[in-house]
Amino acid sequence: MFNVKGSIMRIADILRNSFNEVLITGSYLMNRVFNVKVNPEGTINEAEVLSSMFRDVAVLIDDVGFLNSLGSLSTTRIRGSLAVFVYDIHDVRPFCNLVGLPCLEPWDQESLIRAVGESRDYSESFELPYVVRLGPWLNVIEDVQDIKVRRREPTFNKNWGEPMRWGLNRLLGNIRREVPGEVRVRSRDNITIIGKGDGVLVSGSAWPFIKSHIDKFSGYSIVLSLYINPLPRDSINVKYVVDPGDYLTREVNADGLMMEDLNKWYGDLINSAIQQLFFRGAGDPLMIIEWLLSKHKELGEAPIVVVDPSYIHLISTEGLTPSYDMLPTFFEPRSFDQLIDFVTNPLMALLAFLRAGYGYGRLIAVVNPCSLVSQGDLLRDITDGNYLVIIPLIGSECDEVINTLSRFGVHYQVINYDPGNPLNSLRDLLGIANSRGIIILRILMDSLGKYVFKVVDEYCDNCGDCLRINCPAIQLDKKPVINANACVGCGICQLVCLRGAIVEIKVS
Repeated sequence: MFNVKGSIMRIADILRNSFNEVLITGSYLMNRVFNVKVNPEGTINEAEVLSSMFRDVAVLIDDVGFLNSLGSLSTTRIRGSLAVFVYDIHDVRPFCNLVGLPCLEPWDQESLIRAVGESRDYSESFELPYVVRLGPWLNVIEDVQDIKVRRREPTFNKNWGEPMRWGLNRLLGNIRREVPGEVRVRSRDNITIIGKGDGVLVSGSAWPFIKSHIDKFSGYSIVLSLYINPLPRDSINVKYVVDPGDYLTREVNADGLMMEDLNKWYGDLINSAIQQLFFRGAGDPLMIIEWLLSKHKELGEAPIVVVDPSYIHLISTEGLTPSYDMLPTFFEPRSFDQLIDFVTNPLMALLAFLRAGYGYGRLIAVVNPCSLVSQGDLLRDITDGNYLVIIPLIGSECDEVINTLSRFGVHYQVINYDPGNPLNSLRDLLGIANSRGIIILRILMDSLGKYVFKVVDEYCDNCGDCLRINCPAIQLDKKPVINANACVGCGICQLVCLRGAIVEIKVS
């Protein structure tokens, strides 16, 4: 499996070399690759204004962000171009059909560059947003040929093509567009046919699978359509379909080929991408917070623990069972990260908590500093209450969060954590567990990587606390073992070891 994050970042580079403006937004997935500061709906609003000034605009977004932005996208008016590139691990194609937006699905690097040019040029020509579906089936390497930016000055005409083009009327009209006939012509002009025989329509997401089984299709004509919506039905004669799921089989009313093998391959592909994107990395500061709240929680409290999507990783549900208790219950976690209850916007969760008046414990919210900076206005609505907000601050990343808190007159406390001397921070860290209010947990980067850590077997009694932080550098043999090559020197394992069995070793 190729590097998913690297591929997404190279896609972003291609867009920057092809459009005047590139906006990146999304939800859980894009937050694992970029620091997303604007919500999806707001990004589409920004993109519409940029397009109104005759700019070529690309939006790189994930599937959940795309669904969240559909309302704005369905009412958007175009003058320049607006192409929305969706990194999709579910399937957004039916929604393009629902709101009447052209949708392209490239299958390799060459067709990706075609899709970039097609979406940019014809979004402007037809004054329609274009959607380009991307995913882990596309391995984008560095030496791709982009299509170059069109240099143009921003201009504006409020009556472009219709009176008050960007006024209220666009928001009150029909949200489903009729795809122009000219778009259907473009879909017919973007068909690739390989071989002769009964037609087999292959989706972009299935093409890598077909390439590895090409010998089984020697008697067929393979049809690849860059346009998934609208499909060029009148120009293709297909008897079969190869596509994960059932979208294309329903669209062309044809039988699927090799569906069991294809769906297994595609499921493995998606799971591999998820493992890459949501794998916990060594040195994750969330490990400190999870340990503190699990081992040192207030007696009798059933808190609600909310984590920003940008921090989340895959968490095992081992040992957890469905519960129908009417009253809040605290579940002892097998691994400290099982403490997490909610993955959502922490500030919105805090507002809901204050409104509801939950009385069984605190709301504990782990907030990304970049998210807080972009949503600073919400601080006006957050009153004093039974909550704890923890803001991990790694080095100077989004350190303007301090100015944001000060600007709104919010009281906060700063606790420093030094990876080079974890135990020196222990007293201050323990104070977090029973605190209220807002705490900035600043990770000092100067000493990070100066040490690696090692388990001293004779002091270790196999209590398991170092394993329960789920650091990928720690594995269990007869005793826990820290892989020096994987260790980044964050020192969290030493912090949680109450037996003093983990020591630091200076990196030479």
